[in-house]
Formats: sequence, C-alpha cells, structure tokens
Amino acid sequence: MHTITVKDRMGHLQTQLAAPPFSAEHEAKARKVADLLREHDLWDEREFVTLEIEGETYVVVDVGMRMLTPRELFTAQGFPTDYVIEGVWHENGYDWTFKAFSKDVQISCVGNSVCPQVAKALAEANTQHLIKREAAA
Repeated sequence: MHTITVKDRMGHLQTQLAAPPFSAEHEAKARKVADLLREHDLWDEREFVTLEIEGETYVVVDVGMRMLTPRELFTAQGFPTDYVIEGVWHENGYDWTFKAFSKDVQISCVGNSVCPQVAKALAEANTQHLIKREAAA
C-alpha cells in the first residue's frame, strides 16, 4: 500500500470466531481461506486453516475485513495518542465551539501528513548551517 485513500479501499484483516459445528457445508469456504493464505505464504499444505484455543480446535471458514480507523492510521504514522485529529476549536467572541471533522477529512489529513519524527529529522538535517552560525556568532 503506497498511499492511504479517503475511500475505504484497503483493509486490515481479522478473523471472528463464532463457532458453529464444522460440517460438510463449510468445507468449500474453509478451503478458499486456506488457498488465500497459501497464495501469500501464510499457510502450509494442510487442507484447512485451524486454530487451537483452550484445547478446542477451530477451522477458519471466513476472513472478514475492516478499515483502519483514523486514530489507528495516525498512530501508525507516529503521531502521539493525544494528538487531536477529530476536529478544531473555534473562538466566537467569548465562546468556543468545536467543529468535528468527518472521517474522510481525518483520513485525508493523515494521508497528507509527515509523521513528527520524520519532520523533526528533516528540519534538523536542513538547518545545521543555521545552528553553526549561531554558535559562531
């Protein structure tokens, strides 16, 4: 994934265990899951993808997808957890009002951002000559 788009196009994979008994009607879907994971070198030659949880063996018959939230995207980009991305405060005379950003605006902000650590490194790398002049003066 080279960019993060405003529209829900890429997603984080997660599985959900709702464990009805595994039967013949689940076999075709379970094979598709195993084939998908094999395609990406994430599963071996066994017929079904299985999980062992507290002594019970489960067969994975479906893989669900969800989009990362704007907060998860900002965290992955390196922003601190208290960094405000949900909206902006406006002063109206003596009164303050909060204007919330929509989800697509928040995502476009993270897509156009530079994480704080990289911004700091770039600024430091590009201002070394200024620091040296101050020290010499």
